[in-house]
Amino acid sequence: MSIAVQLQTVLAMSVCGALMGMGYDTYHVFTGKGRLPAWVTFFLDILFWVGSMGVVFWVLVRVNDGIVRLPIFIGMLLGAWVYFVIGSKKYVQFLHAVIKFIRWLYRTIVAIINTLIVRPVLLLYKLVFMLVTFLLTIVTTIFGYGWKIIRTLTSPFARWGQQLGKNIFGKWAGFRSHWKKWLFGKKQK
Repeated sequence: MSIAVQLQTVLAMSVCGALMGMGYDTYHVFTGKGRLPAWVTFFLDILFWVGSMGVVFWVLVRVNDGIVRLPIFIGMLLGAWVYFVIGSKKYVQFLHAVIKFIRWLYRTIVAIINTLIVRPVLLLYKLVFMLVTFLLTIVTTIFGYGWKIIRTLTSPFARWGQQLGKNIFGKWAGFRSHWKKWLFGKKQK
């Protein structure tokens, strides 16, 4: 293996070490914000490290056909060390700023949707409900007064109508019994 390939490998592994450091910080910022149960955190830790090693191995295969030597580990440690010394605090601050911005953007979008869509729809619903309730109240009131007027106007005839109904029913019952007698010829019991 030539010196150029070895230097390229050490440089690539240094970049991988720095990226693993960034990934580690990103992972811890997001898991710290989520307050996850211990078993979920353990599972995510395993996924993070397996994924990181997979990416490192993929880069190693692409750079020097997957040959593992001591300079590879030195390059990864050097890259991670440089990242944690120089950029870790700034990167974590940047992540917090991004999270804060995303939360602000989410709240703003929800407020805009609430103001432009939800509230007008609810207002329209309330107005339609109030209008329908008002119209139904008017209609039932009119029918109620109309029924009272009709009942008041027809009340003198109510007793006459009841008496007429009794007379007609009585005559019908008598007619029916006479008809049965004539038809069947016997007295019905």
